[in-house]
Amino acid sequence: GPPPRQALANVGGPVETRGDPAFCVPLRAALEAAGEAPDLDPRVNLTHGFHAYPARMHPAIARVLLRELAPGVAPRVLDPFCGSGTVLVEAMLAGWRSLGSDLDPLALRLARVKTEIRARPARERFLDRLEQVAEESTRRVRERVDVRADLPAEERRWYEVHTLKELAGLLEVIRAVQDGRDRRALEMVFSAIVVKFSKQHADTAPRETDKRIRKGLPTEFFMRKGIELADRWGALADALPEHWHAPRLVLSDARVLPHTLAGEFRCDLLLGSPPYGGTYDYVHHHARRHAWLGIQPKALREREIGARRNLSSDRRSGQDREAGPSPRARWDRELLAVLESLRELLRPDAPMVFLIGDAELGRERVEADRQLERLAETAELELVAVASQLRNDWRTGVPRREHLVAMRARHRG
Repeated sequence: GPPPRQALANVGGPVETRGDPAFCVPLRAALEAAGEAPDLDPRVNLTHGFHAYPARMHPAIARVLLRELAPGVAPRVLDPFCGSGTVLVEAMLAGWRSLGSDLDPLALRLARVKTEIRARPARERFLDRLEQVAEESTRRVRERVDVRADLPAEERRWYEVHTLKELAGLLEVIRAVQDGRDRRALEMVFSAIVVKFSKQHADTAPRETDKRIRKGLPTEFFMRKGIELADRWGALADALPEHWHAPRLVLSDARVLPHTLAGEFRCDLLLGSPPYGGTYDYVHHHARRHAWLGIQPKALREREIGARRNLSSDRRSGQDREAGPSPRARWDRELLAVLESLRELLRPDAPMVFLIGDAELGRERVEADRQLERLAETAELELVAVASQLRNDWRTGVPRREHLVAMRARHRG
């Protein structure tokens, strides 16, 4: 059938800008480049498209901004919502030093694998291991080797029994791989196929749906995905400049990132895509993956900002309403804490550029650029420029805008 629709996944269309013309030009160019570059070919797309990740920044946006906003030799970019590592991959290609942080351990595991540079012998060794794992998994399926999925009952219900056993056996074989680097990469290949073989409708639609999955198919897809990863690694290695820098990765809530880094870290550009208010629930979207990979998402469940489950409606009655802020006030508070924290990590005059879509708070639409402009003042930031484009929104049927918003620290004193 047709691929599942993803909110705000479409690109293209007229771009509106306002603010400092010197910044409007690169912001506009970045949004336009995303509309012109489908980038489906792994030789162009490198490791970007290897693993689904809701609301990934389009690589062309990062590529253009890193090119246009480069301040000098070996500059440093920070992505405090690094997700699957789009900005980090593009920073390697552009010769930037980079630091990526995220609250989800899965994001960091995935970003680490996607930014790996493997020479041909290492890629061939990986492909040999991949083939061995797939052959052993196929043998287990054929011989009906008994295996128990190490999952809680509420997770096991997401799979047909034969699929559950095949996936459990496949992961068992992966975990037996001695080489840690290959084992971690193979786990991310496994992560890339899990939702497809569950009853979950799609990454961003965690509802049950019927799927007909024959025995052996998960292992075949696993093999295909692994070959794809090796091809993409090759393309990335070939595309690197002479001087490139491996990214640094940190597990952290953006609101406490200066504390996590606990040093004199400063960046020349902060480039990231915060969650779009009331749009996604990453703790739900990645629940199947977290369970299989043994990731405890407690911090993500408690600290995820912009989460749809917290902001999508305001059904509280009298007593509850007194107990906490409205969705709009909560989203303001979460974003303000992000801005105040990240301001501390900017070098003087370094821009902070966010890719963010309008919030959907129940039935209330909140324009993200105006919200950031309002909050920036409290956070001692100033809005420099905005570029905006309309996006189809299949949830409401009413298009909403996605923005590149550039801010800078106001000089104190």
